[in-house]
Amino acid sequence: MDNWFLNQIHIKWLYLFVITLFLTCNTYGLEEQKDNSINLKGISFANHEEIDLKSDWEFYWQELILPGDFDSFNPSAIVSLKNWTNYTLEKHKKLPSFGYATYRLKFHVSKNTPNLSLYIPAAYASSKLWINGKLISEIGKVATTKENVLHRRYTQIIPLNTHEVDFEIVIQVANFYHNKAGIDKPLKLGTSHHLNTVKSKRIVADMLFIGCLGFIGTFFIVFFLLYWNKDKAILYLGIACVSLAYMALSDRYAPLAEIFKSASWVLLTKIEYTSLFIAGTTASLFFSVIFKQDVHKLYEKILKYSCLLLVVLVIILPSPYFTQLILPFLILMIINLVYVTYIIVRAMFTGKLHDSILMLASTLLGSIVFYIHIFVFLGNNDNAIVYVNFGYVSVFLLLSMLLMVRFSSSFKQLEKSRSLALQQKKEITDKSEQLSNINIELKENLRQLKSFNEELDSFNHIVSHDLKAPLVAMHSLVSFIEEDLDDTLDDNAKGYFDLLKERISKMNALINGLLEYSKVSRGEKKKELFSLNDLLNEIIDIINYQEDSIINIPLENINIIANRIELEHVFQNLISNSIKYNDKEKTIIDISFLQREDEYVFSVEDNGPGIEPQYHNKIFEIFSKLNTNDAVESTGVGLSIVKKVVTENHGKISVESKMGIGTKISFTWKI
Repeated sequence: MDNWFLNQIHIKWLYLFVITLFLTCNTYGLEEQKDNSINLKGISFANHEEIDLKSDWEFYWQELILPGDFDSFNPSAIVSLKNWTNYTLEKHKKLPSFGYATYRLKFHVSKNTPNLSLYIPAAYASSKLWINGKLISEIGKVATTKENVLHRRYTQIIPLNTHEVDFEIVIQVANFYHNKAGIDKPLKLGTSHHLNTVKSKRIVADMLFIGCLGFIGTFFIVFFLLYWNKDKAILYLGIACVSLAYMALSDRYAPLAEIFKSASWVLLTKIEYTSLFIAGTTASLFFSVIFKQDVHKLYEKILKYSCLLLVVLVIILPSPYFTQLILPFLILMIINLVYVTYIIVRAMFTGKLHDSILMLASTLLGSIVFYIHIFVFLGNNDNAIVYVNFGYVSVFLLLSMLLMVRFSSSFKQLEKSRSLALQQKKEITDKSEQLSNINIELKENLRQLKSFNEELDSFNHIVSHDLKAPLVAMHSLVSFIEEDLDDTLDDNAKGYFDLLKERISKMNALINGLLEYSKVSRGEKKKELFSLNDLLNEIIDIINYQEDSIINIPLENINIIANRIELEHVFQNLISNSIKYNDKEKTIIDISFLQREDEYVFSVEDNGPGIEPQYHNKIFEIFSKLNTNDAVESTGVGLSIVKKVVTENHGKISVESKMGIGTKISFTWKI
């Protein structure tokens, strides 16, 4: 019984000891955690082995502790290295981006290990490093206030003392500019030879990347500005290359921070982010130019406005908010790459690939490399970026070859156009010579025409004086003879004298009509603004002075622009003919008007006997008369004058008639 009781007591104490040990291991105690360290004595570091010092770091929030002073402080947590905004210390609240902290790690290595070095990645903060109590480096300036902190960001390789096997690393950090804070990548422990070799390879890869892209970009920008600004793809690729080159240079080597020692790291970061956004956008715009026929019309606008918005936000937003724009930009680029892939695949299967297979290869390779870059960036994998750099260089070299092919094709087209232009210039020169000869002929024709006009004027003078004068004399002589012989003449003789005087009057009228016809189109074509109804009323007052005819004019009094004298002559002839040849008891004339875009349309319609269709064109011929019995006095010149006046004003005249019902003569008049 006593043994059983003692056994039960021993078991209870054992349970209590296990529970206490468990709680102790899972609680951040004071004394226990201070002895926390990593034992690496069993690692030989052969075959270039690297050790990631990622976990078991003591983290002291809002404390800048010097080596040797840690006995007075308790760590806030034992952490793995990542953005400290992911840490939860108390009340389950995550830490803010802005602040300062101290990291400490202890580790042990074996004796007789090769020369070791410590690779310290660039942190989104200013930092200060001690190894075994000795200050090794300070990047920027560490302080507890934003005003006193000077942010800088570099990677370091620190050789370790080969005579020591126990190491204490203390790093103070302060961040007041980025949404990522603290040390977010693991420190690496490895042989000095290996780490320096990796660094050298990275530098070579970076210099190749930065140098090639910088040269390609500068070349294409200068080429576009000075020599060939017809293809925007050249400019877009040039800007993308220069922006990527600057971004890589600034991110890994920060030359501006070295040149301007006191420059604001926030300003430098804003420039870096702007370069990134411009690089992504111009690369996409380059694609949109290459596949111009396949991409949607809104594609280019969406890219431009999205980039502009991101750049404006980077400029106006304070830290750390502007540094959070990298995520929406990457999402935009991923969506863009999906669309690019879709366009490329569609071009492959629909046969709409406009250029060579070079474009397809470069665009596909560029998309693949960019996909890798995005996921590498998100994954914080620094090693793979070396290979990504080579991929980018290969892509941009292929794209450069593509642009050269496009330029060569465009240059050939230009040469072809230039050759065609020279041929056309030669043809124009020949035509010019022909035109010159025609001009000479035209001048000669004009000279002859002037001579003919002078002869016509002389002829008119002869007709008006030398022909009309004898007629007037004959008419007077006949009148004198008739008066002298009035008592001796019988009715028969008097009829002959009247017939003779009538024939003389007709001859005089014929000569007047001929003179009038010859004057048409020789006068000045002066246009003026006047009222159509006012003109018609003046004509009606002269022709229908006895008011024995009904003449209807348009109801609306329209102002028109025309040569008033010529239009008056046309209406006077048409209205006079309608009255003169009317066979009805009461003459009815309707005058109408219509205005079109570039011409007027007039018509004069009567209720006369009508004109047979075979005579519709003949009535406009000079000296043509349909009346053969001379019942109505006519010279046959009036309508020919009307047609000539209308034609000279770029118009047309037509006849509509029904026998026994009436005739409608319509004509147009150019405005």
